[in-house]
Amino acid sequence: MSFSLTKKDLKSIWRGPLMWLVLAVLSFISAWLMWQMLDRYVSLQASFSALPNPPNITNALWQPFVITLAQLMLLPVALTTALALAQERAQNTMWYLLINRQSLLPVIWAKFKAQLLIMGFVWLMMLVSALLLRSGGELNGWLIISSFVGITLFLIWLIALGMMVSAASQSTGTAVLMNLLVFVLFWLLGRETVSQDYGLNWLQLLSPVHHLKWFCAGEISLSSLMYFLGGAVVFLWVALLNVKAVKQS
Repeated sequence: MSFSLTKKDLKSIWRGPLMWLVLAVLSFISAWLMWQMLDRYVSLQASFSALPNPPNITNALWQPFVITLAQLMLLPVALTTALALAQERAQNTMWYLLINRQSLLPVIWAKFKAQLLIMGFVWLMMLVSALLLRSGGELNGWLIISSFVGITLFLIWLIALGMMVSAASQSTGTAVLMNLLVFVLFWLLGRETVSQDYGLNWLQLLSPVHHLKWFCAGEISLSSLMYFLGGAVVFLWVALLNVKAVKQS
């Protein structure tokens, strides 16, 4: 039953042209941004040569690209997670998922697994970018690996958050809008201007982009692992509670 539910969600997400169109647009945007960063980096080579410690390709191009790619993924994750549970409620099919079930955890887990396929797009974009940059210079292998780990954990956290919002929404459109609002709010908490304006560094610790930057810098800390994995578990647990409330109502 769990496999069939995952298969059903995969068809719901990828059968229509919307997600493919969104990913195609994001591919163009990310490629264009990479080209702009590369062009800027090349034009500043003369200035970099005068510096005692000039920025390398990893620091100047790879790390900003990973952060930008993570920011672009807010939209497709908001769309896919909105289809997970809010669409079931909007189409009045949630009852068929919950009937005769002692535990609702397999439902949440099956829908969560269907969302993970979008990671393939991110990994592909990062792999292509790493190979292109590697052909023009030397990349730090450890920073590449830690960046892959960081953005994977970031997507797991983001998907779980989106499913929690989707479980509390009664329509797909509302879930998409609420997802975007919540995602952007968490992202903005990681801006440097937040701590400068309010003097509260702990606000940045609530933002996933702050922890993702640590991974991109090669720092895999226990606090960041607990933030992403612990946060994902909490979000899925809240989504499970919302589904249970729907079943009891």
